[in-house]
Amino acid sequence: MGEKAPSPMALGGGGAAPCSPPEAAILISNVCSMGGGTEGPPPTGTPPPPQIRGAGPQNSPPLREEHVSCVQSILDEFLQAYGSLIPVSADEVVEKLEDIFQQEFSTPQRRGSVQQLMQSYQRLPGNALLRGFRVSYKRHVLTMDDLQTLYGPNWLNDQVMNMYGDLVMDAVPDKVHFFNSFFYDKLRTRGYEGVQRWTKNVDIFGKQLLLIPIHLEVHWSLVAVDVGRRRITYFDSQRTLNRRCPKHICRYLQAEAERRQRPDFSRGWRGAFKMNVARQNNDSDCGAFVLQYCKFLALGRPFSFTQQDMPQLRRLMYKELCHCKLAL
Repeated sequence: MGEKAPSPMALGGGGAAPCSPPEAAILISNVCSMGGGTEGPPPTGTPPPPQIRGAGPQNSPPLREEHVSCVQSILDEFLQAYGSLIPVSADEVVEKLEDIFQQEFSTPQRRGSVQQLMQSYQRLPGNALLRGFRVSYKRHVLTMDDLQTLYGPNWLNDQVMNMYGDLVMDAVPDKVHFFNSFFYDKLRTRGYEGVQRWTKNVDIFGKQLLLIPIHLEVHWSLVAVDVGRRRITYFDSQRTLNRRCPKHICRYLQAEAERRQRPDFSRGWRGAFKMNVARQNNDSDCGAFVLQYCKFLALGRPFSFTQQDMPQLRRLMYKELCHCKLAL
């Protein structure tokens, strides 16, 4: 959906497989005074083995032995690339088959056979996931336990949140700073003194956008700071009005401006709650929404995703993390 700027209020003053063919905004008032998971592989059930020889209602040709062998090779490649088939859809396998054999595999019968082959493949020992699979990027290391938080209704963890934040920063160099997911809790509990060294090597006032993930109890939300416009915006896919959070961020920015001797950033901060954003309708997708907010804000794009897009976006984020690069 399109993004609408909030009204402000002053804050205080993989390659081919190896096989061949034969708003509304709620204002923040009096923000600050200017005077001072589920562990383990996804269940696959026990469906019957694929019936690859029967004729379907559209009488499409059944999968031949070379097709079945090619599907297995494609799945082997995906498993090595992603450590599991969590981010892989049957449509991707069908598309690869069509590229290789130059035939149609998207008919209901053939696609159903591919789906059953995928399920059978995952039931083989060692094919559900590769326990030793790791993704390393800068200081981040993601294990299969981390990546599995992107599956289904699982809650995203800090490891996924922080590595994805680094990918967002690297997609727009020098423009965005993503704060570690533990930053806000430390700021809230220990004040500015607890976090003043967290950005000692970063000129946050030289950035265009600051992204601060907020994790309180079991819910993720986001504060985005438009540095040039002195605007603090709170994004929450459950539309929770957390009035204390923007106040903490405002006071942090004031203290940072004083420490860095930047009086031009010591006042004039304004903020609002962003209410006309994509909204979740479950209890598990808040983290996925936050990461999409970050990506779209950093790239300067209007929000165009909804709750219905989350399963596909979770698979995409899984792949982006494995490739260590955002899909732009």
